[in-house]
Amino acid sequence: MTQSALIQGGASGLGQALVDRALKSGEFEQIFVTARDRSRIITEDSRVIPIELDLMSDTSINEASEKIASNTEKLHLVVTTAGILKDESVGVRPEKKLADLTRSKLEIVFSVNCFGPFLWYAALGHLIRHREALVVATLSARVASVGDNRLGGWHSYRASKTAQNMLTKNLSLELSRTNPRAVIVGLHPGTVDTDLSKPFQTGVPPNKLFSPEHSAAYLWDVLNTLTPERTGQVIAWDGQTIIP
Repeated sequence: MTQSALIQGGASGLGQALVDRALKSGEFEQIFVTARDRSRIITEDSRVIPIELDLMSDTSINEASEKIASNTEKLHLVVTTAGILKDESVGVRPEKKLADLTRSKLEIVFSVNCFGPFLWYAALGHLIRHREALVVATLSARVASVGDNRLGGWHSYRASKTAQNMLTKNLSLELSRTNPRAVIVGLHPGTVDTDLSKPFQTGVPPNKLFSPEHSAAYLWDVLNTLTPERTGQVIAWDGQTIIP
């Protein structure tokens, strides 16, 4: 059976490392890889199909989903790596107190971390609505856990990822009604040495600061051991379930 994968944000960092894992696995005849600038997706492997996608744009989401649908009828693995924690160009940084919140910054963080991924899944439509084995994984974070929140702060990031987790649960219930083989999860990759985490790596033990390749290896192991019983969960890099 022809297998197709889709990895959003696969031009660099953890996304690119996951693309490499997908290629090395030999499981997929087609791997759709998205980036806001498709020219950044550099590969000579004919299995890779570059797709331009900006999750902040509904037009881009619709156009990208149509391009994928013109190449395949079904997707069997979908991974979304979108995330924003700090971006000085738009004034976004983790808030230390409630007074630091602004509507515009909340909207940016929620748009990237929550709205974009699930509008993307909605646009994929029939590509993920089938009865074959399916895994849809969205990068989440341990700090999104309400039950595990003991420090507070980081209001917009925490809340956007918590909302993302609720949509993950909702989608898992919706798809399971017609496809008992579907597994829809959030994935916590650990602290990965990328631009997103660099300002916040102080105090992270060396053995818990992962390279993109190291984190991708852990996550690939998790993806390969998922069963339908775990659908709707948020799962850490070590395979442990994160409490809601």
